[in-house]
Amino acid sequence: MDRIIGIAEAAQIRRMSREGILKAIRSGRLHAVTLSGKGLMLSERQVRGQSFSVKAFGRMCSKYCSVPDACNIVFKVDSAVIRDLRSGKIEGFQINSKCWAVLKSSAEAEFRDYLENQKNRVGRKRDVGATRSPRDLRRKTVLKRRAG
Repeated sequence: MDRIIGIAEAAQIRRMSREGILKAIRSGRLHAVTLSGKGLMLSERQVRGQSFSVKAFGRMCSKYCSVPDACNIVFKVDSAVIRDLRSGKIEGFQINSKCWAVLKSSAEAEFRDYLENQKNRVGRKRDVGATRSPRDLRRKTVLKRRAG
């Protein structure tokens, strides 16, 4: 079974520096899928030099999204999504110190669970319909400052 790994783990497996892995990706010797600006996903099989299918790996990576994209799925801020990832409420894994890969189906299931059990919840309700992505929130703040 193939597993998604990050740059640091690939560097440990190949016993080389992170820069060496990045150079191999840029030169085309290793295939990586970008999840976000800071997250590159690599196939463990490919890094170990075993048989590897780019299409199958691409399909596997398409099941994951970044934290800002997950924010838009579950209508939570990024810190709440990361808290849910750490607690296991939403499935995913940390690619590196700055990037998480979130299983889209798990995020969607968490939001469905929220909608089904909304009556039993205590506290402030989620602002469903409004974006919660930090990228979009920053963009809105900049536009408000320019307009006002």
